[in-house]
Amino acid sequence: MPIDLKLYHPKWSLISRLVRYRRAGNKCEWCGAPNGQVVARGTGRDAGTYMLSGGQVFDATNGKALGRRDNYVARAHVKIILTVAHLDQDPGHNRFHNLAALCQRCHLNYDRWDNYRRRFHKGQFSLAL
Repeated sequence: MPIDLKLYHPKWSLISRLVRYRRAGNKCEWCGAPNGQVVARGTGRDAGTYMLSGGQVFDATNGKALGRRDNYVARAHVKIILTVAHLDQDPGHNRFHNLAALCQRCHLNYDRWDNYRRRFHKGQFSLAL
């Protein structure tokens, strides 16, 4: 979902870089997926995991290393792009404890309910185009 930069702090670019690179170490803070690398997302018996190009497999919920795995069942190969999530959904609240550097999977899963609410509850939220 595109962002409206008018809602963000004037130094959002700097804030975002500090969270992604300095605090998170260029990895998703929740699953540990490395920014900029292509990972295989598992399916079937390997659902809920991801594998790096070297064959190391990790739990996609907590980033715990699961070792190497032969015959890994991949659903898709995805380039990881870290973004910064506002944990309270307020782009004006930029305290570091309210921000998390997340990969696409973790960020979309975290925002799922809020995105649903914004699209389908016409009251105080407008419909997404």
